[in-house]
Amino acid sequence: MQLSENINQGYKKEEYKGLALDVYITSKDKIKRSIADKEFVIGYKKIREDGSFTKKFATLMIVRGYPVVVLHLGEKKDREGLQTQKELDEKIGNTYVRNGMQINEKPHEVFIRLDWVRSLEEISPYIDEAYEKRT
Repeated sequence: MQLSENINQGYKKEEYKGLALDVYITSKDKIKRSIADKEFVIGYKKIREDGSFTKKFATLMIVRGYPVVVLHLGEKKDREGLQTQKELDEKIGNTYVRNGMQINEKPHEVFIRLDWVRSLEEISPYIDEAYEKRT
């Protein structure tokens, strides 16, 4: 079974969604994965040709008691995450309700509750976009 098939199979089980997502992201080229010291938070950065790291393009964490992947798109001032959030919410059939801080301080981020996502194929284009845009 190919890696992508294994990941998709794993994603079908609720308890494996975070692990399957981690494998999907870390199978990309030149990834730096870091785990926070105090909380269960995993950050993903690209490794540049010179060995330095980009800003994070994704974060896997628990938000309000649910497993969430946060995608970091562009710069805060561009507010790209708010538009992408609407698009993604429509696609998965649930609306992620942002609090004031998430609207004002994180407009470049997209919050994806993993328990709302039926298959990795629903969100992989958004993960790929965040990965590709981060330089």
